[in-house]
Amino acid sequence: MERLLEKNLLRHFRIIDFLLHHQWITIGELSNELNIPPRTIRQQLGEINEYIAPAKIERSRQQGIHLTCGPAHSALAIYSAVYKQSVQFTILEEIFLHEYRSIASLAEKIFLSPSTLKRKIKAINRILRAHHFEIDPRKLDLVGDEKRIYFFYYSYLIEKYSILDGLISKQELQLIDALLAEFFAAFPQLKTPKREVYAYFNKVRTMLFISLHRIKKGHLLDADASSLAHVSFIPSQMIRKKITAYYEIDCSKKSLYHLFYCFFNQRYAWSAADLAEKALQDPETAKIRTALLACVSAIKRNEGLFLPNEEQLLLTLYNSTSYIAGSTKILYNPDQEFLANLNTYCAPFILRTKQQLTLFLTKQPLDIYLDDSVIESLLFLLITSWEGLAAQLEKKIPKISTGIFFNTSLDHNHFVLNELSYHLKSRLDLQLVSANTIAELADVCTHFDLLITNLSAVELPNRPIVSVHSHPTIEDFDKIISTYDAIIARKFAESC
Repeated sequence: MERLLEKNLLRHFRIIDFLLHHQWITIGELSNELNIPPRTIRQQLGEINEYIAPAKIERSRQQGIHLTCGPAHSALAIYSAVYKQSVQFTILEEIFLHEYRSIASLAEKIFLSPSTLKRKIKAINRILRAHHFEIDPRKLDLVGDEKRIYFFYYSYLIEKYSILDGLISKQELQLIDALLAEFFAAFPQLKTPKREVYAYFNKVRTMLFISLHRIKKGHLLDADASSLAHVSFIPSQMIRKKITAYYEIDCSKKSLYHLFYCFFNQRYAWSAADLAEKALQDPETAKIRTALLACVSAIKRNEGLFLPNEEQLLLTLYNSTSYIAGSTKILYNPDQEFLANLNTYCAPFILRTKQQLTLFLTKQPLDIYLDDSVIESLLFLLITSWEGLAAQLEKKIPKISTGIFFNTSLDHNHFVLNELSYHLKSRLDLQLVSANTIAELADVCTHFDLLITNLSAVELPNRPIVSVHSHPTIEDFDKIISTYDAIIARKFAESC
């Protein structure tokens, strides 16, 4: 979906996306990675820095370039800044949020000529048609597969705004929250610790916001009598009156089905027992449940892991497949960032688990939307919802034999060993190195994977060395962990 960005902005996005996931790199190396001429990269670094502040792409003659976010900002803020530069995403947002009577009125709002706006809409539609919806240039509205439209805007708003507070009025937010409060009061089984958090409520708020605006424009999800039979919630008269006054819509069963589709669609399971019952009644549900269960069982068996909350994990994964109707990523997927930033030892586990998910969900045709972004979102849910997984993986983390050799007193050497052991004992098997000459040190260190020292002039052939301060700093710990990761990655590659 990044192809919705204009050509120049797409280059910006590719540069930003690469730098966010890598350390210092020269412009020449970046040029080779992205196939963008070095001169073009140099020109665009200044353009990027103008709108991503306070984040900044820094330059160094020795090291190259590097993107820094600052302590109060994250990658999400940078991707949001990219969205704000895009005229084409602005068009999609304006058409979703507001009603325009003519091309001229929309063109005036976003400071384009009508002819340019028409060209932009054609360019957008060439991309959107592959996803089964498009902009109707006469009505200036989104038409096509309503579930795809709904899910596209859900992903877009979450990525660009994170929270609704900065997008909608306080009055509208209070109305959505009041509706949501009544809904959760009607279904106390939804009040679990995992749902009683801001992020969950924010996602449901966003879904309601999108649905209310789509219903206001006359769009409803297809729902037959059996689908509407699942709608077992009617808001209070006061809330219904407020919704009618604010959005000019009624609270019919069709409207409520659209508003709470993620709960009222026929596939959604309210509990593990409900899922088992649905699987008995619906062959498609049974196929999805069986595929997920087989996948989880294979991971447990192959990785030697214990899963105490198997039924709840299965329910979480299954319900995600019941309402996902499109890619979970447009420019940026926080789930993908989480997976990418796990430590090096977890990387092989993540890769194997992703392969298992892909295998079991594609082994036979399933009635679910599936692409790489959805696989990664399901992988995120699997890893974070697996009770006790982090502790189990921590126990499996391999240790590397590490020598401690400081040009200081024996007591100080012991002090450093205890300090490092306290923080890194799960990764480093630490021992003091006894040597009276550098030659002896080189000989002894052949038995170690890594040497940590305060000497910077020592060179050992084929033996990684980390030189640290007499009392290791945060930067020193970063260097040690980075070297550890590199050693583990090398050993993993050699074993494959």
